[in-house]
Amino acid sequence: MTLHDGLTACSALMFVIVLLVCLKPLLKLVSPQRSGQKGGTAALSLVGQMALDRTRRLSVVRYGNREVLVLTGGTQDVLLEWQNEGAAFSSALEDAS
Repeated sequence: MTLHDGLTACSALMFVIVLLVCLKPLLKLVSPQRSGQKGGTAALSLVGQMALDRTRRLSVVRYGNREVLVLTGGTQDVLLEWQNEGAAFSSALEDAS
């Protein structure tokens, strides 16, 4: 490998590194819109999880201003909506543990 080939390889590597560093802020601006987020808040988010046993898991999922309780694993999955307006599933789970 000659000196010219080495300098060409180093300059190509530097170009790629500079390109990645410059594109990082642009990707941060684009990624919330691609993933369905509006205004910086997630439309669907996982609030908390609790393992019941080896196969079943209890999860609290928030979408918008509503929360649902999801039991996954076992033979079937169950979705329960929270009916009480004053309290939330996350506070009920914290009180239980």
